[in-house]
Amino acid sequence: MFQLALMGCSRSICKQQYQIMGVQLFPVLEGYERDYFFIHRSGDWKSVASMLEELDGIAEQIEIEPISEFINCTRSESPLPFDDEELEEFEQLGELIDGVWYYEGRELWSIEPQWSLPEQGLKTVRALIHHLRSLLPEWDLLSSDDRELDEDTEDYQGALSELEELESVLIKAQNEGKRFRICLSG
Repeated sequence: MFQLALMGCSRSICKQQYQIMGVQLFPVLEGYERDYFFIHRSGDWKSVASMLEELDGIAEQIEIEPISEFINCTRSESPLPFDDEELEEFEQLGELIDGVWYYEGRELWSIEPQWSLPEQGLKTVRALIHHLRSLLPEWDLLSSDDRELDEDTEDYQGALSELEELESVLIKAQNEGKRFRICLSG
């Protein structure tokens, strides 16, 4: 349980761990309420979370910054299901580097939110969207029966939809001169 929960704020998370925890990844813009886009946008923000390992693999393959690099939570936002005493123990066993707590090489949380420029996020998101859209012709060739049976296709289509939603949030951030980060909810 310790490792499973600890992975909730890690940058290398497998699909099963996110699905078990019910984790959602959603964008936050500087100056907005943390849950604003979580509440005011369509979708459940679970598809990118469940596909994070695959999306990061695609990012590595096409040589762009992985989406997981934009994930950041503070201790108070951490989805880890531990009490304050246990959280303090993680910090005692971990190390603080540039305002971020690490445990066994994995990011736990930051002291202050770590923001990214929307241009950086747009480069990643648009490249992933382009890559996933390039797969659509293959999906369209499948019969409707095959589509229902193909869980991977459904996962990629859900991730594509959320990435398109994320793109619109990042365009808003860019237009408003706001930085962003991706938060976890679990």
